[in-house]
Amino acid sequence: MKKNILTIVIMAATLMNLILTIVLIFSVMPAMNKTGNLIDKVASVIDLEIDDKNEQEEYTIEDLVTFPIQYESNQTINLQKDPGDSTAHYAQLSGMVISFNPKAEDYDDIYASVTTNTVYVEDIVKATIGEYSLTTYNDTAVKEEALKRIQERYNTKCIVDISLTGLVRS
Repeated sequence: MKKNILTIVIMAATLMNLILTIVLIFSVMPAMNKTGNLIDKVASVIDLEIDDKNEQEEYTIEDLVTFPIQYESNQTINLQKDPGDSTAHYAQLSGMVISFNPKAEDYDDIYASVTTNTVYVEDIVKATIGEYSLTTYNDTAVKEEALKRIQERYNTKCIVDISLTGLVRS
């Protein structure tokens, strides 16, 4: 008789453990996930780097290797129209200069890839310029956005700066 009672007590304790585990999984875990997502959003809003800090390599301006891209004639890029403005606006670009960090691990591959075929860089820069209107255009924002897209395209931090030469907006 004592063995049956002991078995029932053990079964009840196991059943309680199972019930509490289920409650923990379905009530506490979603709250923890939401908290983690909230922290990620707050960190991105205040622009904190959560990624590995070793990814950024130190360099100076003197270290940079530049590659100029010069067009034979100015490239015309259509700008977006402002609300209520029926006039077509455009930008003309005579070239650009891409700056590379030679201390980056993938410098040789990326430099060779970009210098032999500049069409991807040119397309990204032109598309980025074309997303702005005459009133919303900002040189710094365009350069930062184009640089970010180029780095994503080539999956590298070797390309560190873009300079636009002869840019005229009208």
